[in-house]
Amino acid sequence: MKPDEPSRTALIPARQRAAHQLLDEGSILYDPFAMKILRDDEKDVLGFANAHPVASIGRLFTAARSRIAEDALSGALKRGIRQVVILGAGLDTFALRNPHGAREMRIYEVDHPATQAWKRERLAEAQIALPLRLAFVPVDFERDDVGEKLAAAGFQQKSPAFFTWLGVVPYLTQDAIGRTLDYISSIPNAEVVFDYLEPPEAFSDELRQLEKARDEQLKNMGESSVSRFEPAGIRAILRSHGFCAIEDIDFQQIASRFGRAVQGLAPGHAGVHVVHAKH
Repeated sequence: MKPDEPSRTALIPARQRAAHQLLDEGSILYDPFAMKILRDDEKDVLGFANAHPVASIGRLFTAARSRIAEDALSGALKRGIRQVVILGAGLDTFALRNPHGAREMRIYEVDHPATQAWKRERLAEAQIALPLRLAFVPVDFERDDVGEKLAAAGFQQKSPAFFTWLGVVPYLTQDAIGRTLDYISSIPNAEVVFDYLEPPEAFSDELRQLEKARDEQLKNMGESSVSRFEPAGIRAILRSHGFCAIEDIDFQQIASRFGRAVQGLAPGHAGVHVVHAKH
């Protein structure tokens, strides 16, 4: 992405979340802020959702990965964690609809400075008030030290924390991914939920062609998907950083668990995974 511009890829999951509310009544992830923060017309969102025969698969995955992350967070809160870090927050709305307010947790949204400024403009335009216990932390994952930026925002590095890292890993270099995992693993009793892509061969033919076209589109916008992993490779990387409890949820499991909640779910197999790991 360009240094002075917000990430255009942040719009894609935001539109998918909004489409999930319109087409599926938020049956996987209910989000009353999805349309408000997007600031798009319903007709435009539905047009986006129906632009390709297999677009429903992306809608399913976007809703499911957030639901998996938020279910895991509920468990972490029961174990006493009170710090939540949303890495690459984009237009994420969890802090606005947080159902755990009584637990007095602190939420840190970490994202590229331009993307974060763009989000704050959208919130202001929609007249959406910011939660008191939300901190915005501007970070360039390829250049900045995440730990330093979080500490400056008040994050307690000696206290347990839960990290979500959705829709980010495929766009980072492996060095940046390693540095971020190094930092997460330095936090006591840390947990993280993130998603990753397998190589193109793991996708069914139609989805593989769609992924190829999307990669070309991203390159034209100055962004690209640069890191893909085999499941065994992800497990090895996580273990090398000291994560011992690793749950890797593949697309077949997601489709089996949530697929009936998405209208007109297209057939096909996507090489997408959601991982929940504990240190």
